[in-house]
Parts: sequence; C-alpha cells; structure tokens
Amino acid sequence: MKILFVCTANTCRSAMAEALGKRMVELNKEVYGDFQVASAGSYCETNSPADAMAVTVARERGCDLSQFRARQVTKEMVQEADYIFAMGNSHKLYLYVIAPEAQKKIYLLSEYETEANWERYPDIEDPTGGNKEAYEKCFDRLEEALTVIFAKIRKINGALH
Repeated sequence: MKILFVCTANTCRSAMAEALGKRMVELNKEVYGDFQVASAGSYCETNSPADAMAVTVARERGCDLSQFRARQVTKEMVQEADYIFAMGNSHKLYLYVIAPEAQKKIYLLSEYETEANWERYPDIEDPTGGNKEAYEKCFDRLEEALTVIFAKIRKINGALH
C-alpha cells in the first residue's frame, strides 16, 4: 500500500507526515507493515533539507528528519501511489492537473479523515516561518489525521482481502 503526502515545498507538513507515517508503520508492523510512506512537494527545490524547526519537533516526537531531502511530485509518483493526501486545496488541485486520471485516489487530508465535502475542510496550516508552537500544533494535527487515516485504509483494504 503506497501512501504519498504532498504539500508545497516538501520541507514541513508533508515531510513531517512522511516521518510520522514511517514511525507509525515501524511501531505497528503487524497492522501497517505493508504501508510504504513517502512525500513530495508541488513547488519545491529538490534535495532541500527539512525545515530546521520541523526536524526539531519531529525529533522530540520520536521521528527522524535529519537525512530528509525534498522531492518534486511527479505524475509517475501519483500514478504509483494507492492514496495521495494533499495538505491543502491548492495541492489537491495541482495534483488533479498533473494526473487527472488519478483523481479518485487524491484526497485533501482533512477530507479523507472526516469523509466530508473537501471544500468545507481547511488546509493543514503551514507552520513555515512560525514559532515552535506552530510546528508542534501542525505535528499534533498530522498525528490526529494519520491515526484515523491509517486505520481507515487498513479497514478498507482488509475488507478487500
């Protein structure tokens, strides 16, 4: 099961989601062992390191972003993924443009988490340029969302087997 997280620069939100997702898989191999988690950006400098504050907050929460490097999202990445979670509406729309055939597997993170109309749910707020509390709040929000999302994916795919 390939899961892709997408934000703008792939140095904060999606990077933290990737690190957190990998940690969740590592800690729950019997449940999520077949999950492969990655991230990318819609407008990023490839090979940029994760934002320093994102690295710090992730480390404090047991996740490692020290070796992380940003990647530009490609049509191929979208095609290969089973689920794509955009951090914001603009990212979702960008993914629709580069891979219109993949629309059925592209979700706004809060949309999939709540199963509601995506236009009614907010973007995951970008902490870039904010204080440590903004990054902590973002990480906490990602953790809430990924806990629900991973369980839903497991339930849906468990039912298929």
